[in-house]
Amino acid sequence: MKALPRIRRRRWPVVIACVAVAVPLSVTARGPGSPAAQALTRQPTPVINADYLYDQLYAMAKAYSYRISGADGDPRNAADPFNLPPTVNGWQELYTHWKAALTDAKVNGQLADFATATDHYFRRTGGYRFDSNDAEVTIPGATCPGQRVLLAAHPDETPVPSDVAELIDSGTTSGTTGFGAARRHITDSNLGNEGAYDGLSGVAVTIGEYNALLRWYAANRTYPKRTLKVTLLDASRGKTGDGRFSREGSAYYANNLVPSGPQGQYALFANMDSLGLDYPARHLGTEFYWNNVTGGGVGPWFTFIKATPTAPNAAYPDTGAGSPGASIAANAAAIGQFRSDLQAAVLAGFAQQGAKYGFSVPLENPLRYNQNGQAPNPYSGVAPTKPAYSAAEQAQYSPVRDDTTALEDEQAFIDKGIPGFTVAGVKNSNADENPYAPTVDPTRKATPVVGYAGNQTTFQLGNGTPQPGMTTTAGATSPGASTVPVAVTTNLTAGQPIFIDTGDNTEYGQIQAVGTGSVTLVRPLTRAHASGVPFTVNENQPVGYLSDSIEHLNYFAAGAPHGLRPQQPTEELQRALELPAQWTSLLLAGDGALGATAAPRGPVAYFETTPVKPDTTRTVTFDAGFSRDGEGSTRGLKYVWDFGDGTFGVGERVTHTYSAPIYADVKLVVLKGHDVGLYRQAVAVEHPSGAAPATNACGTFTPQERTSLVAAAHTALAAAKKDGE
Repeated sequence: MKALPRIRRRRWPVVIACVAVAVPLSVTARGPGSPAAQALTRQPTPVINADYLYDQLYAMAKAYSYRISGADGDPRNAADPFNLPPTVNGWQELYTHWKAALTDAKVNGQLADFATATDHYFRRTGGYRFDSNDAEVTIPGATCPGQRVLLAAHPDETPVPSDVAELIDSGTTSGTTGFGAARRHITDSNLGNEGAYDGLSGVAVTIGEYNALLRWYAANRTYPKRTLKVTLLDASRGKTGDGRFSREGSAYYANNLVPSGPQGQYALFANMDSLGLDYPARHLGTEFYWNNVTGGGVGPWFTFIKATPTAPNAAYPDTGAGSPGASIAANAAAIGQFRSDLQAAVLAGFAQQGAKYGFSVPLENPLRYNQNGQAPNPYSGVAPTKPAYSAAEQAQYSPVRDDTTALEDEQAFIDKGIPGFTVAGVKNSNADENPYAPTVDPTRKATPVVGYAGNQTTFQLGNGTPQPGMTTTAGATSPGASTVPVAVTTNLTAGQPIFIDTGDNTEYGQIQAVGTGSVTLVRPLTRAHASGVPFTVNENQPVGYLSDSIEHLNYFAAGAPHGLRPQQPTEELQRALELPAQWTSLLLAGDGALGATAAPRGPVAYFETTPVKPDTTRTVTFDAGFSRDGEGSTRGLKYVWDFGDGTFGVGERVTHTYSAPIYADVKLVVLKGHDVGLYRQAVAVEHPSGAAPATNACGTFTPQERTSLVAAAHTALAAAKKDGE
């Protein structure tokens, strides 16, 4: 679309908008019900439909296995011959399902008509032939569209290492150089697994939260103030040299899809990770899991809520301007308010779920570890219940804490000082997750249960399960040390990824050389480690482990593979999925996040650019396809652009080339009849000098600016019509 003639314009005064703070969350007890039924009733808060959430998890787990992005054909072409069947590599098919679920107005209500699905393709490292995709669904805000709230999960599974074929063909069964190692790697790859816990549980929870939010807005005839984005942070499960996950999708999003100017910034980031093995579910549905203590006493799974820290720490150190710690310090006020809102939402979610379930949870598995038969003995046929959802248990089993490990997808966002959190269930063994009663002997309690769930996506069923390269340190090590004394060097070899220690002190590395009673690491240690702590090859799923299926997820949450029918959940798993989804939806609905305002009657104007950051080009494409009328439709909308350089354009999607680097105050006018919607965004084109335009973060206008811009838009439309005649 060619640029229209220059139009003389006034210079308008500007105002700076303030970010709204959160208000206390009210809570009522209300059952899930169907989306249609809830939309007919005014409701004080969003309410998770737990059945819908689990249905999504079950359907995705059974249909889309082994999801490896970059290895499932051209994502732009579902008919690509390299698109594997969904039970072999279901990556493409999962994305199709996810977009359909979030844009379905029959399930989510009319607000889903305001949703636009967008693909953001990128090529991950490691020689992958096809693109990955940080796909997202966007609902533009009504009164502050320039501020965004991001709800995220990761969809993919661990890829097979490139050297597997060489190991299989090596002619040896060695556990380190031959078929034994290849077998271990193939198991590690999750080949044939569903990823029900790792990945899909988080995806299902985001779908449930989105559904609850949209139904809440519809029930109250309201609409989000700020822009809601829901995304799949792809390529999360690639492996780095030291065995950690690469998190390439989150890094790509944070570095490339967040605009540089005052508009398009993120007020909050919420990341749903592995969920289901968390509070209030018990280990295998019983108090007697993994111990023979009289009376049981094993508490529920622990929920990890890792939030943007209020001050720099070891994971986000402050080393000056541009460092993660400096970014956190610069946004301290917003982070502090977010932390207060998050804590209030978690408490409110506990209270809401407690009222719904009588402040108790059933223990569905009557089997006990230390005797034959059942417990209580004799078994009455009625599952025992335990008190649950109290504020005291929230503080003990679901505390809001600083992110001190930076191991998940939240790292790339917290690095930029964005207020946010990751919520997840069990990962690896540490003091929080070790399933022993407080009265158990400290020596036994300190025994690691390595990789028994979560980050390793595995489940250990008994003592003595084989561990490749499992040993301990034979002496204390200090920060900066490259040589680590170990008790046993069997099965350790150069090049292996390893991790040392447990909990927040876990440190990852890679072996450079193996000596007599010690190993040399590729990079020096950054933390101190005591003598006798675990030193383990990071292979994840060695022989003796089970796959990450929906049946095993149910089993470890409740002691049974499913509910009354295979398609139904156990009660404890459903509760463990529902609780974090409930309090997250309360947080997202609060005034400090999405907020709520009256449902719009006229157009909601909003646009984004390609590229999002036009740092190396002067040619920018502007897309107003996110805009809607008051009914969520695009029919009859007209679009006028002020490119910020004295030129105008007309059309839903236009491309404009600037004559020089510029920080352009780009303005969009969306018209339908006599109704008008406006939005502006400062766009940094080719690294302009100087500060961004003094526009408010919401992307809104003063009354004087509005009047002048609408008049200019009508003039531009008339000029475009005349030019086309």
